[in-house]
Amino acid sequence: MGNSLFHFGAFRLDADERVLLRNGRLVPLPAKVLSTLIVLVRNNGHVVEKDVLMNEVWPDEFVEEGNLAQHIFMLRRALGESTETPRYIETVPRRGYRFVAEIMDVEEKPEDDGIDSLAVLPFINASNDPNMEYLSDGITESIMNSLSHLPQLKVMARSTVFRYKGPGIDPRDVGNSLGVRAVITGIVQQLGEQLIISAELVNAEDGSRIWGEQYHRKSADIFSLQDELAFEIPKKLRLKLSGEHKERLTKRFTENRQAYEFYLKGRYAWGRRGIEDLKKGVEYFRQAIAEDPNYSLAHAGIADCLVLLGLFGAVSPREIMPQAKAAAMKAIKLDESIGEAHASLGQIKLIYDWDWAAAGADFQQAVCLNPSYPTAHQWYGEYLVSMGLFDQGLAELRKARDLDPLSLIINTNLGLNLYFARRYDLAIEQLERALELEPNFFRAHLHVGMCYERKLMYREAVAELEKARSISENSWTLAALGHCHASFGERVEAEKFLNQLLQLSQRQFVSRATIAVVYAAFEDRVDQTMEWLEKAYEERSGLLIWLKVWPIFDRLHSDARFAGLLRRIEFGADP
Repeated sequence: MGNSLFHFGAFRLDADERVLLRNGRLVPLPAKVLSTLIVLVRNNGHVVEKDVLMNEVWPDEFVEEGNLAQHIFMLRRALGESTETPRYIETVPRRGYRFVAEIMDVEEKPEDDGIDSLAVLPFINASNDPNMEYLSDGITESIMNSLSHLPQLKVMARSTVFRYKGPGIDPRDVGNSLGVRAVITGIVQQLGEQLIISAELVNAEDGSRIWGEQYHRKSADIFSLQDELAFEIPKKLRLKLSGEHKERLTKRFTENRQAYEFYLKGRYAWGRRGIEDLKKGVEYFRQAIAEDPNYSLAHAGIADCLVLLGLFGAVSPREIMPQAKAAAMKAIKLDESIGEAHASLGQIKLIYDWDWAAAGADFQQAVCLNPSYPTAHQWYGEYLVSMGLFDQGLAELRKARDLDPLSLIINTNLGLNLYFARRYDLAIEQLERALELEPNFFRAHLHVGMCYERKLMYREAVAELEKARSISENSWTLAALGHCHASFGERVEAEKFLNQLLQLSQRQFVSRATIAVVYAAFEDRVDQTMEWLEKAYEERSGLLIWLKVWPIFDRLHSDARFAGLLRRIEFGADP
């Protein structure tokens, strides 16, 4: 059966995207259970022999028949049926299983001449007050976020379009560079209580003006103005919208103007990504919540900032991650439709709770709710790679890059995950693309050096790692240099960097995992490596999610203590 979309009962299965929905809501399933369902549905009405089914689901593994029975049990439970009265899966004794539900045709998305890809360029702040920059940026993001929920429209992400911020940008150049069919430009000016917004939709192919409008409103009417823009643009794009999509386009998350302005300032700070900016963002979001305690997006904003502070190693995970989790859960409790909050919650469950199944379900939910949100694809891809599912994980990371092609962190992390997949030449090639975006990004130099070290290119590795350290001397660059020198037998140099790292840990928070990285390069220091990995486990270091796939720890896989540590971090669970 060539079709990849199947509709049976209350369920809709997209086999290509590997998503199962019940009445439009995601049904979270472990990967192998979902694969079992796909095989059965694709052979609807026919018996699938047990050995055939096991070979399809576990092509490169030896598994016992009990594993298959367990997966069928989990699948039946998810579908809400029993073995006594099967509506979907029938057991054929001593042979296998048959999918028996009627599969209805699912209409493919109709082809039309509507525009299917778009970039919203940062609206220009034409006010005399540079402090109003948050407003023009906020209006840009509001339009971008509203349109990103339309499944038939690819909307380029914030970090990519904001590289085109400023006057004098040619929409045709942007369209050709990003591969989109249309570009929205705009100007925002505030004169006292008067707000003037000019917006224009341009055909990226020939530069012709598809639509343009100027709005004069009082500042207090900003919500209704954004509703108008969100509703008008899809019409000019000739998109066919369902009632649900129309409702989502004009959905308001708060009616409090002051709360909204604090939220915009918080997102402006969050977008800058610096440690102090993220802390400032948290404060703005908290001020927004003080104005409107039920402002779900502001709670999601706090979670986003705190998660990044935890990931950047600015604060101890035990201190910051519970706060981040509480904020994400509050956002979802107030509004389950916020994909960003599901993504943040998934990241917390992954890097702090080590609850792999729950994290995967949240990432899938985030992607389902907001398929244009690149960070959801990025984090979901990293989750899959950390489990050793390299092809699936790299595919998600490439989706993130396609949505946000000029994102420095997504391009760099794609390179890092290619490193985890042992595809070192491809990793170096990808990281060099990241360095074209920002030649002084220390993380990209760091990861290039790590790749050269695995390729046994000592001189090139040290050069890249020293370049990274010259840009930012921190725990990561010190640990990588210590590991590199030790792995090539330069013990004196390695000890020097190890001591620097230990001294730094006396003055500020340093993840114990980075210290274990240095010890791992000494063949005679396995005990010390395990000791520091145990300390990293106690601090609940998010870096340990990579333990299964991190090349520098390969030699420890035969050590019973290391295997036990992996089990405690629940790598043994089915993804």
